[in-house]
Amino acid sequence: MTPPARPTTSAPAPARAVASRVMGDTALLLHPRADEVKLCNETGTLVWQLVCEGRHGVDAIAAVVAARFEVERDTAHADVVEFLGELEREGFVEWRDLPAAP
Repeated sequence: MTPPARPTTSAPAPARAVASRVMGDTALLLHPRADEVKLCNETGTLVWQLVCEGRHGVDAIAAVVAARFEVERDTAHADVVEFLGELEREGFVEWRDLPAAP
């Protein structure tokens, strides 16, 4: 299932209840209310680190993934959208408005 398109003025950010820790190339996400733990691979960890900054839209995250892992930007974008949709459905991320550009 494809997640809904997000406006370019929003960014994924960790949900308030989520705790996380990055250990090397692995991110460990804990959602205490759902009593769920999620382990992320190297790509997911990079995405999660950018999500934690709370200031990158989907396009910017996909651009970083494409550059880091030397994949086509369209492929990276599709993968990022799918992963963020999964994180949203599981309650790990929420969407926030990006600050207006100066």
